Amino acid sequence: MKHILYAWLAAILLTACHEAKPKAVDISPKLQAAANDTTIYGLVCDGSNDTILVFLHDPYDGADPDTLNILDASKQQRVFGTLRIGDKLALLLDTADATKASLVIITEDLLGQWCYKVKPTLRRKAGMEGYSTAHAMALLPDSIQKLMEEEREYGFTLKIDSLVMPIGQRARVQTTDEESPIEYPTPKRYRQWYIQNGRLLLVEMSPDSLGNLIPTATDTAEIVVLTPDSLVLRFPEGEQGYYRKAETGE
Repeated sequence: MKHILYAWLAAILLTACHEAKPKAVDISPKLQAAANDTTIYGLVCDGSNDTILVFLHDPYDGADPDTLNILDASKQQRVFGTLRIGDKLALLLDTADATKASLVIITEDLLGQWCYKVKPTLRRKAGMEGYSTAHAMALLPDSIQKLMEEEREYGFTLKIDSLVMPIGQRARVQTTDEESPIEYPTPKRYRQWYIQNGRLLLVEMSPDSLGNLIPTATDTAEIVVLTPDSLVLRFPEGEQGYYRKAETGE
């Protein structure tokens, strides 16, 4: 569901696509750009298609819309998301031709809940040295083997103003007993997100001694796939696929 704010932004955009504004208008909230960022931010304007991108800069300064050629980016599958009038975008200019965009991300399509499923692993204990995982699994009772098949849902919710809500943050092993034979991976605790140089930055945060959240680590990912239902991110350690989960309560 679109927020009321976006309806207001779209109304401004439709007018601005045809008339230059003499007075600067802030169409925030906008994504917070990270330092040393070459990404250009804007809003999709009428006239955009698979070949041409027409957009207004964000924040809007009253200037006429800019037009960029995105044919090559489209062919190379580097246009992520669907171009819709009024939606936010982030783009990189072609370093060899400033009339072209080499990458376009409809950041509006990044918003929402993105999840993936994880299974537990066998907790290695003293006395299990020399046993392969398959051998150790074969020795487990059926009840434990069934637990090994129980999936947990991990992921995150990307929100406006660079906010992230982790999904699966409280997921733990099936029991608090330290002797449990299984354990789930520790989920990431992302709290902020940014676009920097065409890549998605996910920032982990933890409370300090005063209870204030402070950045502790940043994961950088390249967007590989972005469709209405799927997201694939390429991290340095490998690719991670996500499915979109419908949000409730809106």
